[in-house]
Amino acid sequence: MASTTAEYALPVAAFESLILKLLNVLEMTQRPEGTSTHQAKQTLLQATNEFKESLSHAKELAHGLPGGELLIQEQDELINMLEQLKERKRCAAFICATCST
Repeated sequence: MASTTAEYALPVAAFESLILKLLNVLEMTQRPEGTSTHQAKQTLLQATNEFKESLSHAKELAHGLPGGELLIQEQDELINMLEQLKERKRCAAFICATCST
């Protein structure tokens, strides 16, 4: 059975929220009052934990994609191989088209 693109759809919102959550943590650490109060420390801890959980979830999603477990070099090699295969198919299609005319 052929795989569909929807089967491997990546929830972009899970990744977009990472930047906002990281910015939230950074803003909390840069406030003039810093983390001097117990409440500020608790708020920072909660924001940091939310970021860590979201990051962990995003990693799981990425590893769940076909090829997500590959190293960057392996991904580059796979992309190059697929580009070569695509070029060969184009050449074959061109040759077939010119031979039939």
